[in-house]
Formats: sequence, C-alpha cells, structure tokens
Amino acid sequence: MSSPVKNQRNKQNVFYTIFLGLELGFLVALPLVVFLVLGVFLDKKFETFPIFLISGIIIGLILTFVDIRYLILPFLEKRSKK
Repeated sequence: MSSPVKNQRNKQNVFYTIFLGLELGFLVALPLVVFLVLGVFLDKKFETFPIFLISGIIIGLILTFVDIRYLILPFLEKRSKK
C-alpha cells in the first residue's frame, strides 16, 4: 500500500511536469509570435517587406533558445542529482 506522503509527492511531480510543459510551450510560442507580428508591422510601416520579418523571426528564435536553455538546465541538474 502506498503512503500519503508518497501520493502527495507523486501529485507534486505531476503538477510540476505539467507546469514545465506549459511554460515550455509559452516560451517557444510567445517570442516567435511577438517578433513575427512586430516584424510584419515594421515592414508595413517602412515598406521593407522581408527585412524586419526575417529579423524578427531570427531574434525570436534566439530568445526562444536562450529562454529554453535557462528553463531546462536547472531541471536537468535537479534530475541528475537524484
């Protein structure tokens, strides 16, 4: 039979994993969408179609990789200590 402490720990692990997945999804989508929209807006304003769009995508990708790195590294370090 499982103890209440073990059940509580399992529930915390499940919620932590769900929260990590949601946060990872937002970290991937949000910078890309924001800089994509900003790039389209600036391209329409200055009539330089692909320049700001491509720059926005590149900046969004860089920020996404940096955010993911700082999110995943502590998680992996925590998992490797177990």
